[in-house]
Amino acid sequence: MKEHKKGLSRRQFLNSTITGMAGIMILPKISSFGQSAIPSEVKLGFIGMGQQSMFLLNGFLQIPGVQVIAGCDVYGIKRKRFEKRVTSFYATAGKKVKIETYEKYQDLLNRADINAVVIAVPDHSHAMIAIAACTAGKDVYLEKPMTFTIKEGQELRKAVRQYNRILAVGSQQRSDPGFQH
Repeated sequence: MKEHKKGLSRRQFLNSTITGMAGIMILPKISSFGQSAIPSEVKLGFIGMGQQSMFLLNGFLQIPGVQVIAGCDVYGIKRKRFEKRVTSFYATAGKKVKIETYEKYQDLLNRADINAVVIAVPDHSHAMIAIAACTAGKDVYLEKPMTFTIKEGQELRKAVRQYNRILAVGSQQRSDPGFQH
């Protein structure tokens, strides 16, 4: 039987992973003129508002320098739950933030004030939405699987490079001893 060393708890691992991913998104990009190409605060939008997205939301709300300002889901009840959760969090912190929700992800991506998006939708839509986000000039945190096919992976890589975006793929649980064989 394989023994595991006592390390991070699952909760600690997930929290550090989310913090690390947010850190990647916050790293300043340098424009061709040597100036920071993004503001000091990341304005974040969420695409997909299911269970995994709500878990990620709780993590991103805790990160200084990240402000969640929009969300998208095809289900109205999930949009209302998201809006209530974000509004409640900021109200508790003494901040008043206007949260917009959308049924169509394209409407969220069209917002110029959003720097980055978290994509946590059904797997078959990951590549398509991530490519659209890169094309719209957004950095991306994408849940696994990144893509279904090699072709989708190549197209996503092309979009990331062409539009000079940051892509981070979440793979929580893969390093947790409780999930290893």
